[in-house]
Amino acid sequence: MTRVRDEKKEREARLQKREQLKVLSRSLVARRNLGEYMGNEDDTVNGLLRFHYACNGYTNLKTFKEWKEAGYTVRKGEKALLIWGMPVTSKAEKQRIEELKKQGKEEEAKEDFFPLCYLFAESQVHKLDK
Repeated sequence: MTRVRDEKKEREARLQKREQLKVLSRSLVARRNLGEYMGNEDDTVNGLLRFHYACNGYTNLKTFKEWKEAGYTVRKGEKALLIWGMPVTSKAEKQRIEELKKQGKEEEAKEDFFPLCYLFAESQVHKLDK
């Protein structure tokens, strides 16, 4: 029972993080459209998120795995910075697309799922002692 409860809490926490990232993303896109972020080279939503984090002092963003491969580890207690991951298509969506193809219908409402990507800044890591 505890395991099920823990999984439910984790799922709720992920959904809450997704909603927070959606709100931040919309806010940054709106600010860009108002001209606040002119001159940013990467005009994608993730580019705006990275620019936002850089403005708040978080530079050189990498995933936990990338930092580990570079010989660093994330300091205890640090919180990840979120951006959108590469889109993935769920199994159910793939099956729906296959059914539509079999029926000869054009795929119009394809919705990709964008997972969360957890990044850490240079200021959040330290070199591993060997």
